[in-house]
Amino acid sequence: MKKMIYLFLLICMAGMKAYSQDCEIRLMAIDAGQDGETPASANEYLYNRLCTVVSSDGISASGDYAQFFVAAKALPLYEQVVAGAPAKTALTLSLNLYIGDYLGEKVFDRISFEIRGVGESRERAFLNAYRSLNAGNEKIASFLEKGKKRIISYYDVEYGNIIKEAQRLSQLRNYDRALFLLTAVPVCCKGYELVSEELVKTYHAYIDYSCDRLLMLARNAWAVNPDQIGAAKVAEILNQLEPDAACYGEAMELYKEVKAKVKDDWNFEIRQKYNDEIAIRKQVIDAARAVGVAFGKGQQPKTTNLMWLK
Repeated sequence: MKKMIYLFLLICMAGMKAYSQDCEIRLMAIDAGQDGETPASANEYLYNRLCTVVSSDGISASGDYAQFFVAAKALPLYEQVVAGAPAKTALTLSLNLYIGDYLGEKVFDRISFEIRGVGESRERAFLNAYRSLNAGNEKIASFLEKGKKRIISYYDVEYGNIIKEAQRLSQLRNYDRALFLLTAVPVCCKGYELVSEELVKTYHAYIDYSCDRLLMLARNAWAVNPDQIGAAKVAEILNQLEPDAACYGEAMELYKEVKAKVKDDWNFEIRQKYNDEIAIRKQVIDAARAVGVAFGKGQQPKTTNLMWLK
């Protein structure tokens, strides 16, 4: 009996660990605009340091577009050239970190603390000061945890509206943005099951639409060049089809037609469907997330000069 209980606890712990790992909050890292006299290399270093520090404990930060953001802004408080051989620059900066809703222009939480750096050049002094930004800082860890809770609370309340907006976008065939919105909802959100159901529906609508479009391109390519050149183009296009797409059967008919005419080793990679339901669902969600991420990479913030940050 004890062994059974122990095994049950291990399974629960493993499930909770996986659940925690899946519950990732993706943030858009923003250089909120530093002092105009700050060296460009120092600004870049601060941005990269911010991404590294934030990307831990269920949160990731990058330059990819997202609704929620984390930003760093450094304000010079004190600067002095220290005499010596060689002379050195000493800096004291007020480093402000923000986390919030980029689209709603809301700051969820903000912390500020002083950092100092000394270097043989002004640039080196900035770099040394920014090195003090690290994940081991308890204030930063608390700041990120509060922000994560606020974001999850947002999705707990707004997931129904997100589903409605995704449905509206799907009707407009703006599937990429719809998938971007749906895949941003974390697993630990209360409405995740409903969101994931809509995600699967949207993805299938997306691949059906893409299949129709790609099949038309493949047919046109074959009609223009019913030879080796056209066959190569057809293969390139058909390789992009998902086996679950509604028009896949028609695509296979075109494949057979081209294969019969070129009569050689021409082929394309026929992707097989998964038979296991769990594997199918995971494959769909992973593929949908890839589409959403690709959409996010193609977006850019309207501005990184966030004047509303105080």
